Amino acid sequence: MAILGGLEPGGARTSAEYVGLLRRLKEHSGLTYRQLEERAAERGDVLARSTLADVLRRDALPRAEVVAALVRACGPEEDVAEWLAARERLAEYERLADAERPEASGTGDAPESDRALDADRVPGTGRAPEGEAAEGEAAGGGRTRTVPLVPLVALASLGTVVLLVIAAVVLLPDGERTGDSKGDGVAGPTPGWSRVRPVGAPTLCLTDGEARVDGDTKTVAVQRPCAEAVPPRTYLQRESDGMYIIKWDHPDHGPGCLTVLDGGPFHGMLEPWPWKACQGGSTAQRFRIERAPGGGTDHWRFRPDQDAEPLCVGIRESAEDPDGSQGSDKAGAVAVAQRCTVQDANGQVFIIEPE
Repeated sequence: MAILGGLEPGGARTSAEYVGLLRRLKEHSGLTYRQLEERAAERGDVLARSTLADVLRRDALPRAEVVAALVRACGPEEDVAEWLAARERLAEYERLADAERPEASGTGDAPESDRALDADRVPGTGRAPEGEAAEGEAAGGGRTRTVPLVPLVALASLGTVVLLVIAAVVLLPDGERTGDSKGDGVAGPTPGWSRVRPVGAPTLCLTDGEARVDGDTKTVAVQRPCAEAVPPRTYLQRESDGMYIIKWDHPDHGPGCLTVLDGGPFHGMLEPWPWKACQGGSTAQRFRIERAPGGGTDHWRFRPDQDAEPLCVGIRESAEDPDGSQGSDKAGAVAVAQRCTVQDANGQVFIIEPE
C-alpha cells in the first residue's frame, strides 16, 4: 500500500526510527501543531499540541491513539492500519526484550534507559523503595547464593552496628526520628507506590489528563475515576529533610516528577512530564505532606516548597476557574497550588494509601 509521503512505517527497526518517521510525516503535511490539533478535533480525535510536541521530541513509542490521531490528521484514514501494525510489532519486540533482559544480564538492575521500570523500584533510580531490601530473591523463591565463611564474620560485626543504630533511632525524639521539619512528632505518609484520592471525591484518583486554557492545551495532574487512573503509577519519594517528591511512571512517557508551573495560563497546575523531567533539588518538585487539620490518619495536605506564601494543592472545577478553592467531585477537574483555606478545606485534603 502506498503511504502518504512515501514513508514505510513497517521498515522501522526501533522505536527511535519509528518516531523519526512520524516527524517526517508531520513535516510532509506542512501543518503546525495547532493546525494538527484542530484537524484531529474535526475528525473526533484528541491530539493536544503539547502532547504531540513531547511525543515527537522523544524516541519512545507513543500511545496507539496518538499515532492514529496524527496519521488521520495528516492524511487518509487507510494509512492508519499500517502505522498501528508497525507500532504493535515494535511494542511486542520491546516487551519480549524486557522479559528476557534480567536472565541475560545475570545480576544487577535494568538500565535506566529502559522504559519498563521494575515494579518494585523507585522510578528513575533503579533503587529499591525505602524500607525494602535491595534483593528480595530469597523471599520470592528466586536465585540463591553460597556465602563464603569469611564474609559471615564481617556480617556479624555489621549486625552489631545495625543494632546500635536502631537503638539510637528509638531513643531519638519523635520529631527527629520522623524527619518532620517542624519537630511536632507527626510523620509524613509512608513512601512507596501509592494511590492519592481527593477527600471531596473519594472515587476519583490523582492522575494525568488534559487541561485547556485560552485555547491552549497541556497535560497536567487531574482527578479521574480510579479504575482509569493507572497508568501512570504514583511513587512518593521522601527526601532526607522530610520533604517529598511525587514521581509518576508511565509506560509511554517514562518517569517524571510533578512540577508546580510558575507563570503563564497554567500557573499553579502540576505538570507531570516537563521536558526537563526530574531535577534534583528543584523547589518546584518538592512538597511537604502534612496531616490535614481535624482529618483522619490517612488525610493529608500537599504543601509546595517553592513559595513563601502558604500554598496547598487543591482541586479546581475548571482549568479557567480563577478560584476553585472549594474542590470538585467532577472527573477531569485539575489539581492546582492555591492559597490554603480553612473553610471548605476538603478541597485541599487527600487520602494517601498504598497502591
